[in-house]
Amino acid sequence: MKTASHTGPAHSAAGDRPGWGPTPRSRRSYVGRRDGRVMTALRGLAYVLTSLASAVFLALVVYGTVQFAQLRDAFAVLTP
Repeated sequence: MKTASHTGPAHSAAGDRPGWGPTPRSRRSYVGRRDGRVMTALRGLAYVLTSLASAVFLALVVYGTVQFAQLRDAFAVLTP
């Protein structure tokens, strides 16, 4: 029984062997539909809510830092 020897690269860019190389594209290229108004509105709403959540998170971090500093100062006054 004769076995095939492999001497070339694993993937041929030229596509000289069947089943290897890039697959040919069809003449009709896919053009996706435009997003509708609902998807555009949902994308905008998601952007606004994400921005708002980020701003609230930063405000809570600043508030917590200020409260911690005040608590630390209050304990410094109480301890001799």
